[in-house]
Amino acid sequence: MDFTWYPIDMKMYVYIGKLKNHVNLVREIHELLWIDINENFFDYEKYAGEGNIGHMVEIYKQQRNFIFKD
Repeated sequence: MDFTWYPIDMKMYVYIGKLKNHVNLVREIHELLWIDINENFFDYEKYAGEGNIGHMVEIYKQQRNFIFKD
């Protein structure tokens, strides 16, 4: 999902996926942070976006059976 805030041309992307197998993570230059789907994404002190990430994750939770049909 993506969110664009036009007044300052800010873009935020939220990626959600489902791993089918164990993955060995390799340290990257721009390291990714893997976060459990049950995290409180509305926590303003931990996550930017004034709750927008939380709203995106809630939409995903409502649609996940459609997104991941297998």
